[in-house]
Amino acid sequence: MKITILGAGNVATQLALVLKKSGHEIVQIYNRSNDAGAELARTVGAGFSSYLHQLADADIYIVAVKDDAILEIGNSFKANNKIVAHTSGTKSKDLLQNTSANFGIFYPLQTMTKTSKVDFKTVPVLVEGSNKQTTLKLEELASSISKNVHRVDEQQRQWIHVAAVFANNFTNHLFGISEQLLIAQGLQFDILKPLIFNFIQSLETHSPSEIQTGPAARGDMQTIEKHMLLLGDDTRLLKVYQVLTESIIEKATKPNQHPGKF
Repeated sequence: MKITILGAGNVATQLALVLKKSGHEIVQIYNRSNDAGAELARTVGAGFSSYLHQLADADIYIVAVKDDAILEIGNSFKANNKIVAHTSGTKSKDLLQNTSANFGIFYPLQTMTKTSKVDFKTVPVLVEGSNKQTTLKLEELASSISKNVHRVDEQQRQWIHVAAVFANNFTNHLFGISEQLLIAQGLQFDILKPLIFNFIQSLETHSPSEIQTGPAARGDMQTIEKHMLLLGDDTRLLKVYQVLTESIIEKATKPNQHPGKF
C-alpha cells in the first residue's frame, strides 16, 4: 500500500520504519517541524512536506500526532475518500470525519520511542473503521506488521487505554518510588529485579488476580502498620501505600466486583 504519515514523533517514526520494512511504500511524511519530518522522510525514502495542502496521493493516511492536534488536522485537508486513521488510544475516530468518508483508528498498544527496538509482530494493533470496507483495509494493514490485531469499538479501546495506564505507566512510577526508597537506604534497585522478572514470567501462565501476594492480600495488618510507620514522614507516599493497600484488601474480599467500582 502507498502510505502517507502525518507526524514525525515516536509513534510516527516506529510505524514508518515497520511499514516500510513490511513492504509498503511510504510516499510522504508530513510534519510542521522541517528538521524532524525531513529526517524521517530521508530514513524511509519518502517525500516531505510541512504543508497539508501539499500532501501526496496515498491509499492510507496515518495521523500519528498528539491527541490535541488530531481535530485540527482532520479539518485541514481532504483525502478524496481515501482512508484516514489516527493512532490515539482515547480520541474518537469521528475527529477525522471531515477529511474522508473512510476514516478510523490504527492504534498500536505499545510504549515506544524513536530509537526503541519494537517487535511489532507481538504488538496489539487495535483497529476501527467508519464502515466495513475501511475496517477490513485497516485490519489488512495491521496484519502486515503484527500477528496481534484486534477489531474494537471506541469504548473498548478507551477501557484498554485506561487499563494500559494502570499496567504500564503507574507500575513504572511505582518502580521509581521503590528505587527512591532503596537509594535512601544506600541500596540499589537491582535487588528487586529478580522479584520483578519472576512476577512477569508468572503472568504467562496465570491471571494477575491468581498471583496477588503481599501483606494486604493475606490481611497481615501488623506488617501493614509497620510499613506505614516507616513511611510516616512522607505523607505523599503514605497516601499511595494506603490507597493501594485498601484496594487490594477490597479486591480480596470482593473478587467479582467491577473494576470501575474500586
